[in-house]
Amino acid sequence: MDNPKTFDALSAIVFMVGIYEGPIPFVAKLFGAEPVLSVPSRLGTPTWWIVSALVVVVAIVALARIDDAKRHALAAG
Repeated sequence: MDNPKTFDALSAIVFMVGIYEGPIPFVAKLFGAEPVLSVPSRLGTPTWWIVSALVVVVAIVALARIDDAKRHALAAG
């Protein structure tokens, strides 16, 4: 994985999943909607917001780790 485009693609995937499964359910619940592919939107009342918040945290950590790995790979190569 020394190609910067691989890291960029992985970052884009993590970002899109993090947005769609994280803050989107919060916004959808405010407007009474249910996103089509959002897993947290289909969970029970106390669980959906915990899962959505956890997805946001995991996505932020994953993006930081991917960015560090990209910087390390580019510096070594």
